[in-house]
Amino acid sequence: MPRRVDKEKLARADREARLVLDAERHARDAKTARLREQRLQQEALADKPPTARQREPVRKPARRVIEAD
Repeated sequence: MPRRVDKEKLARADREARLVLDAERHARDAKTARLREQRLQQEALADKPPTARQREPVRKPARRVIEAD
């Protein structure tokens, strides 16, 4: 008895596999684009020099004079 090949089933499986692969590819491309945008934003912020803050003056403790007799 010859083996029967269901061509419709094979075509349907190929079609569904392509749909899944296309969906995964689309999700991967979207994630790559999103991560690229975030990286570019971080690099843009890193390129800016940090703003110089005024340092508070250091308070030195008062000198005490000890007289010894």
